[in-house]
Amino acid sequence: MFQPTVFFQAGLKIIGVLTIIWSLTHVVSVVYSFYSIYNLSDLMTNVDLTNYRLSLIFQAAYPVLLMAFGIYLLKSGESIIQFAFRGADEKYGAMAGELFMLFMKLSGLVLIIYSIPKAFQLVANVMFVSSAKLVDTSVQMDFIIHNLVITVIQLLLGVYLLKNGKVFYKIGFK
Repeated sequence: MFQPTVFFQAGLKIIGVLTIIWSLTHVVSVVYSFYSIYNLSDLMTNVDLTNYRLSLIFQAAYPVLLMAFGIYLLKSGESIIQFAFRGADEKYGAMAGELFMLFMKLSGLVLIIYSIPKAFQLVANVMFVSSAKLVDTSVQMDFIIHNLVITVIQLLLGVYLLKNGKVFYKIGFK
């Protein structure tokens, strides 16, 4: 029978994997925002442009923090386990690895299912943009560009986690 700390540790590692993937999808938004500096710099005053650039620094910080937190959770999350279970001294060795693989495969399936509606929405927007001749489609193109990379990352990583996810297992379990 699995102990509660075993479930908790395997769950922390899964949350770490999902946090890493989430941070990767947010990097796309940050890159897109940085790209907008070139388009908006002519329209803003120097003070507004400085404030906008400062806001971009904060936007760039959260994917990095998410990535670092995800890696911490995937590697150990020991202080969170100690905080949650205050002094429980049961060992969680190989059983946590088996649970982690199970949860990782389930997480991969969730990522795939989560990305499917966005993929269909992207296909619909591409079909609309390719067929529209007299209508301004710049908003749809922005949506496609912004969401295509995010959706592809989620789909590919979902398939990877469902199939095996060895890289994440090696990080979490040495």
